Amino acid sequence: MEEKDEKMNSYRKTAIIVGVLFIFAIVMLFIGEALYKPILDSPDYLDNAYPNKTVVIIGILLEFTGVPAVVLLSVFLFPILKKHNEALALGYVGFRLFEAALLSVAYISKLLLVNLSQDYLNKGSVDASYFQYIGSSIQSVDHWAGTQGLIYHIVFVLGSLMLYSVLYRSKLVPRFISAWGFIAAIALLTGSMLGNIDMFTGISEMGLELIFALPIAVAEIMLSIWLIFKGFNPVAIDSATAKTDVDEIT
Repeated sequence: MEEKDEKMNSYRKTAIIVGVLFIFAIVMLFIGEALYKPILDSPDYLDNAYPNKTVVIIGILLEFTGVPAVVLLSVFLFPILKKHNEALALGYVGFRLFEAALLSVAYISKLLLVNLSQDYLNKGSVDASYFQYIGSSIQSVDHWAGTQGLIYHIVFVLGSLMLYSVLYRSKLVPRFISAWGFIAAIALLTGSMLGNIDMFTGISEMGLELIFALPIAVAEIMLSIWLIFKGFNPVAIDSATAKTDVDEIT
């Protein structure tokens, strides 16, 4: 009985840690982007990036702190998810690692824009077209691999579908949260694909991103709050543990 209580306390702590990591990653993403995005996304980013380098660098670094959190939460979830579906649990960790790699490349490309802006200003705006071409090439990396890029969204959505599939089948959290997350992930990918089709330019790319990204943000916040205050369903934990014990004996 005492051993069982210790395990349940361990699962409770894991739930809190995962919930906090989810919220931390979301908060750092929004704070970081709020700082640097108006500068780097403006048409005059070559004129403004270097003079505002402190704000840009702080914003990027804040957002980057969410990358380890993304990987860690999948690692903490793995021992629990694998009791229900080891393949999907391992896949979730793998896709989170891939996601972290993509984000790291995107953040490095954003930092390069600061150096490019410095070179541009030092040249006295001579050969502006050359610097604009280099800047566009660097920005294209973020366009595909960054938090609003199609490649990133594909990787993020596939990982999320694995997570919410296991959560839905296992009933580790209420099914309405898992179902919402599953549908929201598909909506995010749909919005990202529409944003890359010229015929849908009637809605601004930024507006389209916000519309389709909001549901998944709500899903992750709901999941985080539930894990922090309620934790995993003990019945689901017990049934998975019992099944694992039987499998080990046989």
